[in-house]
Amino acid sequence: MQISSLYDSNPVQWESRRNGLLEFLREYGEQRITLRGCRRLARLTPDQLALPGVSLLVATVRGQNGRQLAGVSFVSGFGKEACVVAVHPLYRNRHTGTALLAAQLERLGQLECHVACDNAASLKMCFNSGLAAVDLVNGPTGKPTLLLRSPGSAIDPAILPQGGELLCQSPS
Repeated sequence: MQISSLYDSNPVQWESRRNGLLEFLREYGEQRITLRGCRRLARLTPDQLALPGVSLLVATVRGQNGRQLAGVSFVSGFGKEACVVAVHPLYRNRHTGTALLAAQLERLGQLECHVACDNAASLKMCFNSGLAAVDLVNGPTGKPTLLLRSPGSAIDPAILPQGGELLCQSPS
């Protein structure tokens, strides 16, 4: 498996490639990819790929007809605007998603994402790539959703213990 960054300066080639990636997300995202993330990718221009906090990575494997797409990961705003990962069913449970997310983290230096609590596979992928849960929020569909962040990312002061507040209370 090879992970690489995508960038096309040719607008026609870029539009075709982006549309193919959006189709991949629709087909293999298990209807768990947020509309917001897909819209961000649909509006993405090659110039925006050069902005800090924006990255588009693909995982490919060698096949009979050349390299074939195994997974896609798109991040915008270091994950605050969009953090999307989809893996073809043939390459799931082989750490393809984990490798994509770890590569995003290495490339960007910091990352955050939201994952619904009932999405065990995505949570496992995030934890395996080094992200940690820092908050529980309501997601776009109203489901309980974990906010996951990379170690060393800026921590929201609202979730830190206040002066005199115990970190752990012992019932004894």
